[in-house]
Amino acid sequence: MSKSLGNVIDPCDIIAGASLQRRQFPHGIPECGTDALRMALCSHNVHGDDIRLDVGTALSYRHFCNKIWNAVKFVLAALGPDFVPQSPEETVPQHPMDRWVLSRLVQAVGECGQRMEALEVHGAIAAVHHFWLRSFCDVYLVGGPVHL
Repeated sequence: MSKSLGNVIDPCDIIAGASLQRRQFPHGIPECGTDALRMALCSHNVHGDDIRLDVGTALSYRHFCNKIWNAVKFVLAALGPDFVPQSPEETVPQHPMDRWVLSRLVQAVGECGQRMEALEVHGAIAAVHHFWLRSFCDVYLVGGPVHL
């Protein structure tokens, strides 16, 4: 988007939503929130000073943030109000699905760390995104009860 052409979107409009009547947004800009905007900005592989951000990317990350919220609520409900977590040293997952998801988590944390060390924030975001959606939500949570 170009400031000289007058098609720059105010980040506040992406965060809170806006009823703009522009050709690109005939129904306005949906409310995406600050977390979604931050993730959308961090997900870009930036080479220079400009980021080509579209509202659809921010909206996609709004849905992702909502999925995080819903998955956490689901897990907390499955664990129950009396759940007391064990220390990591005491935790030995017995169920194969638990071992599998923890192996995926270790892989994602490793990739995230490597990407951050290389200053590739977009790659770290991609690793977190992929683990959360493809391993944790799509396979582990759908695959049965929470075993941890």
